[in-house]
Amino acid sequence: MFSGGNLFFILILLLNFIFLDLPAVKIIIYGFIFFTGFNFIYCKLVEKKITLQRKNPSFSFFSGITEHSLIEVKNPLFFPIHAIMIKDKSDLNISTRQMYAFLISLDKNKSKLVDYTICGRKRGKYFIGPTTANFTDISGIFSFEIEFSTETEVIIFPPIRNFSEFFYKSFQPQGNFKNPLPVYEDVSLMKGIKEYQVGDEIKRINWKISAKHDKILVNTYDYSLSLNSFVVLNLFEEDYNFREKDYYLEMAIEIAASLCNYLNLKKQYVGFITNARKDKIDSIIEFPLAGGASHFLKIIYELAVIQANKVVKLSDILQKVEGLRWGTSIYLITPKLNEKDIDLLLEIYKMGHPVCIIIVGPKIDRNLNLGEVGFLYLYGEIKENTVKLIKI
Repeated sequence: MFSGGNLFFILILLLNFIFLDLPAVKIIIYGFIFFTGFNFIYCKLVEKKITLQRKNPSFSFFSGITEHSLIEVKNPLFFPIHAIMIKDKSDLNISTRQMYAFLISLDKNKSKLVDYTICGRKRGKYFIGPTTANFTDISGIFSFEIEFSTETEVIIFPPIRNFSEFFYKSFQPQGNFKNPLPVYEDVSLMKGIKEYQVGDEIKRINWKISAKHDKILVNTYDYSLSLNSFVVLNLFEEDYNFREKDYYLEMAIEIAASLCNYLNLKKQYVGFITNARKDKIDSIIEFPLAGGASHFLKIIYELAVIQANKVVKLSDILQKVEGLRWGTSIYLITPKLNEKDIDLLLEIYKMGHPVCIIIVGPKIDRNLNLGEVGFLYLYGEIKENTVKLIKI
């Protein structure tokens, strides 16, 4: 509350008051006692009544986005607070400082907001808070420090990238008109009629309706997209045993997040499975097939907080990819494949699931010839803020 030097000074004044019989000195001492007592009560009231609250209950946003951390300081007293120091603990991964300090004054029965900017530099889970309030009275004799429990979780989602080109392989046999997506249109799913334009294929022309309306009309069809897609992300740490492994781990996670977003925007049901470490536990994290924004946010939340694991292998999660509806597309994101992994993928393929393999990392085995057995075999990389997929 006050220092040893101040205590000694107060003790000297009290002794003078007791042993000296000088009216002028006593007036000064009376004044000092009143002033000191007022400041003591003032400090105690501020300590007891001041409140502090973080206005953001939680933070969840994508990497590269900035948000404001808001703290409201309230003074419910009938007199102003001349000066109080507010200090909020932060994290260097999401801000430029580990501690933000604000010196503010508060009018009677008023509140004030203090804020600073946090930025999602890197995917992950972080915390800001607690917050402390430091106050010293006008005399400098009395002071206090209070810590407020304002710890708040900050979740930084991985960035979502666009695809420069997206390859899709469907088991639906009737699709034979190529579309720029590129996916294929199903001639059994007629969508409508439109006038012929330069570049339309001759086999699209509906001759019967064209003769009736005395102009060339062509058929349009719905796309033969599978309504279900299952994304498999391999985060077995040993498979990333090469230089710059952290870079390629983050790339794999970003491609997985971008792929889930792409499929969700195409109104597909998306499932997700990965072998990862979460809260210091190595396990398999799985989401069943579902659609909608809330389902996508659940997946993206997990992608924000997981890390590579040292126990669960790719083959362990491939063995769990079973019981899916026929035709569900499998997208595997991995830095490498071994013989056991390929055998399991062949079994999945035989069960009626088109398989797309996206390799990340510097190790590309061109001798596997996986395209010859029916797989779509791609190399994935991120360049200029875009996911580029290249056929191997």
